[in-house]
Amino acid sequence: MMSLTTSRPTTIYLVRHGESQLNLEKRVSGQFDTPLSQEGIRHSQMLAVRLLGVPLTGIYTSALGRTVETARPTAAMHGLLIQSHAGLNEQHFGILEGRFRDERDPEARALWDARKHDKRTHRIPGGERFIDLAERVKQVLKDILVHEAGGTILIVGHRNTNRALFGMLMRQSEERWPHLTLKSQYVYRIITGSHPELSTIALGGKQTRELSRV
Repeated sequence: MMSLTTSRPTTIYLVRHGESQLNLEKRVSGQFDTPLSQEGIRHSQMLAVRLLGVPLTGIYTSALGRTVETARPTAAMHGLLIQSHAGLNEQHFGILEGRFRDERDPEARALWDARKHDKRTHRIPGGERFIDLAERVKQVLKDILVHEAGGTILIVGHRNTNRALFGMLMRQSEERWPHLTLKSQYVYRIITGSHPELSTIALGGKQTRELSRV
């Protein structure tokens, strides 16, 4: 595992983008660029309110519009530019992108369900494996942490992108990353180091809850 330890601890606020239009329609998003739904817009506004008092030094997103839209209200409140990286894009799901993942498209549902047996190395036709996503995410995260050493940053990612980011930052076994359950209504606050610290912030609540110290 690559070292994420720098001379000064960095604080990362990690959150998934708000609900997208394709999420709402129960379609596979992947790298398909889809706008936020009305609920997703509300999510982005709640995020800005919850992070208003946080001394952010940087804001990072993928190159897909739904993460940029989610970060925009927070960036405006803090007077920061959004730095977008294609390396943080969601996993590419090939021929499934844009298709329904339920009974409306039986073929797509079967392909979607097949990946559940091996999320690390399964490749949907025309797509990429989780381990490929993890490799590109590693490089982006390494660059961000070098640039932001000692700072406090927000990263708005995607379901699978955030699994890889969380696993790396919390120094967990790579085999666990694809199976991590991260809730979209929580912000995960991680302080880097040899013993990373983790706490959560509920977007709709008032409490910050300490989860673990690894």
